Parts: sequence; structure tokens; C-alpha cells
Amino acid sequence: MKRIISLIIFAALQLGCLAQVNPKLESLYAYLKANGLVKGYTLSNQHEEGLRKEYSFEFMLYEEEPSPFLEDYFKTPLKAKADSVKRAEQPKLREAFKQVRRTLSELTEDAVESYSYEYHQGGHDTITTVIVLKNFTEGPIHPVFKNMGTTHMDGFKMPALVHFRYVCHKSPESFSFDTGIARLKVNAIVDTALYATQDFDVKTLHKNILPLLKDKAIKRRTIHCLHDSTFNAVDPSFYSERSQKTVRRRGDNNLTVYKFTSEEKAKTVLHQIMERVRQYIAEHPREAYTVCSDEYFPPRIFETMFKGGTYEYEYNLERPRTSMTIDTTMDEEGFYILINVYEDDEVLPSEWKTLKEMVNGKKVYYKDKL
Repeated sequence: MKRIISLIIFAALQLGCLAQVNPKLESLYAYLKANGLVKGYTLSNQHEEGLRKEYSFEFMLYEEEPSPFLEDYFKTPLKAKADSVKRAEQPKLREAFKQVRRTLSELTEDAVESYSYEYHQGGHDTITTVIVLKNFTEGPIHPVFKNMGTTHMDGFKMPALVHFRYVCHKSPESFSFDTGIARLKVNAIVDTALYATQDFDVKTLHKNILPLLKDKAIKRRTIHCLHDSTFNAVDPSFYSERSQKTVRRRGDNNLTVYKFTSEEKAKTVLHQIMERVRQYIAEHPREAYTVCSDEYFPPRIFETMFKGGTYEYEYNLERPRTSMTIDTTMDEEGFYILINVYEDDEVLPSEWKTLKEMVNGKKVYYKDKL
């Protein structure tokens, strides 16, 4: 009975916590979710201010739609099906852009502090809006509005912060269209009492998850990555964008990659894993974690479904740090769940499909690709 009650409380918190911040913000999230424009949000208790909820919405707008759409900087045309999908989503994104702008305008009425800047000239457009919906009731007020010309707003730890930036540059002669890039980020404390006071018990959760992955039909590979403080990991050929940008001292990563060729099977197993994760979190709410509200396999990028680690709010180089992440991704060859149990620095090698071991940059490969 205790387990059931804790799960119900955790689920209710997930569903209702944006409402505690602002109904207009909740309505905007519901709109974006219903239109398939956001996959979900994260909840994290790894902040001394309390449990934080965060989501972001990034998209591109084309003032004049090109024909064809290009896939990358090398100007590779998209295939017909992908081009059709991208073209069809533009009206939805334009309407979403308007909805975001309308909501931000309404939210300024509820703000304790707000900032807005717009520049429009010669085909160049810049829009920046920052809204603080709550402030701390005790202690010093954080300096929010400085260096507003930049996009570096992630570091501010306000109780409820909304940041929107849109930039559109006039297209160069090599292109026939203008491209606008927009990013909305919402970060809010939803419960000041729910902050971590213990390290996450990585060993126990990992042990609970492993029985779900014993099916011999699931292909798997293990990767061991080890480095010490003498190793310079800035070379992008070593680590993917998912890795830490800077090696702080050392890292010992034991990564297992699970591959599925069946989408249905992949989704079923991922759901089972995340159910056990959420159950564990509900029973141990004081252990440090970050968890995603939804389960999905993003194409060609990595999304972190879960991370458990240490609860410290100031980084301590002397203290051992054991953590675990569960990432997902997909490509033309399959669906992947990556579980990494590591000490100190987290890394994900760029050659994760073929690499077997990497020690201070020295690589050993499998004979074939996963």
C-alpha cells in the first residue's frame, strides 16, 4: 500500500506542478504537447532550491520556403518524404510562434520582473524576452537582467524563469530563403521541499533494471572508457556532444548499448525500465535524480531519460562521484537504449557502435558494427 501511495503522489506531482507556477504557462505547455511540438519535460531534485521542472522548445522558421529543403551545411536535398514532412510542419510552427508570443505578452502582466528586446532591420530580426514569475521570499535577489544580448540564461536559479529568443538572418546569396531560429525555455521550482539529501543508489536501481534486458533477442555491446586527469578530451573524434565538455579529473565509464530492430519491442522495454525508475524515485524521493516525463527515441541525437548521481550543490573534486544515465536514440538501423554506470566524468564515445574500449584515447574496436 505504501508503494502505491508513493507512486500516486509522484504521478500527481508530475501532472500538476506547472499549474502551481502559472495557469498561462501550463496552457502553453498543453498546447505545444497536443501539437507534438514538445516531447516532455524533466523533473530534477538536484538543486538546493527544490524540485525543478524544465522544458524547451526549439524550431526553425522559413520566411520563404525553399525547394527543396536542405539536410545539412553541405546542401544535401532532403528525400521526398522528409521534404514533405518538413514542408507540412511549417504552418504549425508559424502558429506556435504566434502562440508563444501571445502567451509571453500575457505573462508579463503576472511577472515580478521582465525584459524584452526587439530589433528588425534589413531582413535581420532579433527578439529576446525574459520573464521572472516568482522571486525568492528570503535571501538576496539574484541579478537576472545583465548581459541580455546573449543567450546565456541557463545559469540563473530563479524560482520561475521563462526565456525566449528568436533570431532571423537575411539569407546569403547561396540560399533563396531566410531562416529564423527560435528557442523557448521554461525553468521553474515546483516544490521547495523536494530537494536531494542523499546520493542516488545506482547499484540497486541498476540491479532492478537488468532483468528486463536479459532477452537474448536484444543485441548488446559493452564499452569501457577510462581516462585520468592527464588526458585532453577536447578532440571531437573521441567523445560525442553528449559528453561533458571538460574533463575535470578522471572518468571510468561502463556503458552498455542495447539495440532493437522492432520499434514495438524497443518502446515496451523502455517503458518497463522507466516504470521501475519512477517506482524507485517515488520510494526514495531524497536521492539525487533527473527524470524525463515521457519515453521516446529521438532520431540521430541522444536524449537522457534518467540520471541519478550525487546530491552536492557545489562540485567537490575530492569526493568520488558514481552516477548512472539512461539515454535513447534511433537511426535507420534500429532503436537504442544506452545505460552508463560511471565514476566522475561522464563520456559517450562518438564511435559507440564499433568501439570496445578506450583508455586515455587509445582505442580497441569490435570486429563488426552493432
